[in-house]
Amino acid sequence: MSDPLHRIADAVADVTESNVVAVLTSLGLQRDRQPAKKALRTPLPPPGAPSGVSSNVEWV
Repeated sequence: MSDPLHRIADAVADVTESNVVAVLTSLGLQRDRQPAKKALRTPLPPPGAPSGVSSNVEWV
């Protein structure tokens, strides 16, 4: 492991969960933050169903 990684590991070795929460809260993290809404996606057609899409691709 590189020296910078050793220093980071040493720095966080004795950090408790309550310390992490306090630091993140002071940095503006909202504890009850809602997760991002899942984006709507167009569903794929069922397997074997004709899609009406044609493609002229030549595989090389």
